[in-house]
Amino acid sequence: MPDSNTDNRVTDEVKGFNRNSLKRTETKEKNPLPTPEVIEAEKKEEQMKVEVKGFNKSNLKTTETKEKNPLPTQEAIAAEKKEEQMKDEVKGFNKDSLKTTETKEKNPLPTKEAIEIEKKEEQMKDEVKGFNKKSLKTTETKEKNPLPTKEVIKAEKTEAQMKDEVKGFNKKSLKKAETKEKNPLPTQKEIEAEKKAATKKK
Repeated sequence: MPDSNTDNRVTDEVKGFNRNSLKRTETKEKNPLPTPEVIEAEKKEEQMKVEVKGFNKSNLKTTETKEKNPLPTQEAIAAEKKEEQMKDEVKGFNKDSLKTTETKEKNPLPTKEAIEIEKKEEQMKDEVKGFNKKSLKTTETKEKNPLPTKEVIKAEKTEAQMKDEVKGFNKKSLKKAETKEKNPLPTQKEIEAEKKAATKKK
């Protein structure tokens, strides 16, 4: 059963409540009228629903579904097996079987000769940079391949003319010639006469 003392106390508090302690509040409408944009959107949505309900399924074309993720080929399976085998071999590799190696420095310090060459190069660069152009003397350029003189041109023309004459020479205009031997062998009579002359001298 409810406590009567508690009910009396609550009733007394309600009767003695000061209404002036209440604050004024502004009532806001939680469900206002829709804006023209909302009404237009609702109309389009209703229109789409009607079109969907009245859509003729017979207009749809039959399509063939293609599997985008087909089963792997034998080659792909073999490649994966090899890769897994290599990974297992790498994981189970015994590092103790490796041999100790000695690291050699590929870029050692330069020798005295190399340092001396670099110093000379730097010295030459400094001399070139600090070179005084005013110390240069003016020079006269001489043409090494001058134009030919009149005599040279004339000689070249004569040579070209002779070449043309040789090319155009008619061999048929040549006469047949008989070759004569200027130092023939001695005859028998001459040999006999020389022998007799030799015996008389003795």
